[in-house]
Amino acid sequence: MNTLFTLWPYLKLHQRQFILGTLAVFGAGLSVTFPAYFTRLIIDGLSRAVDSNPATLGISTGQVVLYALGAVLSVVLSGGLMVLVRRLIVYASRQIEYEVRRDLFAHLSTLDKHYFDRARTGDLMNRLTGDLSAVREMIGFGSWQLGNVVAGFVVSFFWFFSISWRLTLAVSLVFPVIIGVLFVLARLISARYVAVQEQNSRIAAKAQENFSGARVVKGYAIEDREIGEYRTLNAGLIERSLRLTKVEGPLQASMSLLMGLAYVVVLVYGGRMILGLVPGSPLTLGEFTQFALVLDRLAWPMLSIGMITNMLQRGSASWNRLQDIFNAQPFIKDDGRTDSSIRSVRGEIDFDKVSLNFDGQQVLKDVSLHIPAGQTLGITGPTGSGKTVLGNLVTRLIDATSGSVRVDGTDVRHIPLKVLRENVAVVPQEPFLFSDTIAANVAFGLNNAEYPPIATRISVLKSRPPEHDETPPDMNRVRTAAEIAGLASEIDRFPQGYDTMLGERGVTLSGGQRQRTALARAVAREPRILVLDDAMSAVDTETESRILSGLRQVQQGRTVLLIGHRVSTLRHADHIIVMERGSIVEQGSHPELLALGGAYAELDRKQRLEGDLSSEEEGKLADAASQTESEKVNL
Repeated sequence: MNTLFTLWPYLKLHQRQFILGTLAVFGAGLSVTFPAYFTRLIIDGLSRAVDSNPATLGISTGQVVLYALGAVLSVVLSGGLMVLVRRLIVYASRQIEYEVRRDLFAHLSTLDKHYFDRARTGDLMNRLTGDLSAVREMIGFGSWQLGNVVAGFVVSFFWFFSISWRLTLAVSLVFPVIIGVLFVLARLISARYVAVQEQNSRIAAKAQENFSGARVVKGYAIEDREIGEYRTLNAGLIERSLRLTKVEGPLQASMSLLMGLAYVVVLVYGGRMILGLVPGSPLTLGEFTQFALVLDRLAWPMLSIGMITNMLQRGSASWNRLQDIFNAQPFIKDDGRTDSSIRSVRGEIDFDKVSLNFDGQQVLKDVSLHIPAGQTLGITGPTGSGKTVLGNLVTRLIDATSGSVRVDGTDVRHIPLKVLRENVAVVPQEPFLFSDTIAANVAFGLNNAEYPPIATRISVLKSRPPEHDETPPDMNRVRTAAEIAGLASEIDRFPQGYDTMLGERGVTLSGGQRQRTALARAVAREPRILVLDDAMSAVDTETESRILSGLRQVQQGRTVLLIGHRVSTLRHADHIIVMERGSIVEQGSHPELLALGGAYAELDRKQRLEGDLSSEEEGKLADAASQTESEKVNL
């Protein structure tokens, strides 16, 4: 009942199709039994047993032809109605599948970092494919056959009681046994099917992780280990599937056995009634034949009960798994505090005694900081000091445990998420690129206003078909952003230039190229606030210098959070902070921090020393190469 209750919003959208389809199922169930009735009339007519009066005349040839024609027309009508059922109910199930998939994806897009940090991609993919297909089969073929079973029983028992109530009651003794068997096996099927789907999710997650991390797997030469783990998961799936099959198999066999018992009752008890061995219960040969033929028609619905029960249990279990996604709610969302009148931001940022606890650990402690609009803030510190968290707080990927983060004097929790994030661009430490062209990846954040929000919880029959956006990206902005990111010259050397297709996650590019593509994507948006989270860690110092030179044009009038470990990256920032263990331990301009002689000055000294050593090594290598060339010339 819980499954029906939660599915009702979607079923209601197609209630006309289901009502007409159900009527068609009952019409087909009734018409398919008329041949047995016409057969009864013909047999009783030919045997002169139309009624209990032996003087009644037999049946004429014309009546036989008429009854035969009626039987043919009944079969044709039944077939036509079943085609109509398929057009109504099965079509509705496909439409509901589309609607649920649309709504699931829309809901997933509202969930936040907290959810996706814990969800496994393979599990989500399995739910959106395997589980959703099981739900569609339950709604379509399952509900169709369930209606067929109900119609079969109603129509059959109507005929049974019209022929002989005694024989009907005798046959009905089998049905309580059927219900008991179904109840026990259905519970086992549901539990074991959930176990199978959970194992499927683990297998999908394992495969997805190996495909995404193929370079790491091959780099460490651990293919055999990964194959072994995958084989173990597959063995677990086989074990669970066999346990499910051990329950599903007896279900169908039990239905066949019980139907066989029903036939035995009809043959024994009905035969005695024909022979007059049951006092006060006369039964003609035609009536006995009709009873047997209708029971035969009831055999398929009876035998399909097992299959339907299996399908309904699978679909119900899968729908509950999908409901887990629908029931998940984001921690970060617009609420009653949101000020919908805010349409844009300038970029002034304040951290007021901000503390953050995550999984029982304190990540930030009483951080207070003022960043005027248009200023560049450099942030450095050892790994795990809380640098990235500051950027996440500005974009509200996470919320502070205590204190407040304000943009333009307004707490970020009061600014609409869409407005805030449309004005902030982030280049993360690990950039993500899509399997598309370079141009499309750079232009990914552009023209968002052109896309209207997708309506959910509405019928596909009443929604407009999806529009295919063929608008090409603004290549002027794409090229300008690529120039600033130091990527344009390399793209021009690619065979297809900006139309070069990237592999999954941009695997066809080097680490530095991926990082610069992500930087170009952020620059192309022309945001009010730009967060660069160690965005140049994968490029050499010469490329970094060119990128920083281009960024100085972009930084004008924009607030920039420049997170990095290189002093060369931070030295031109208006203000620099040094973080350790979630607190600001030093802050000031580059010259001020050097004069302070603290952690920042020590970082600068070490990096200069590393640079000198590197230059000295390069000089030695160059001298050695020159000497080798001279020796070759002398020879």
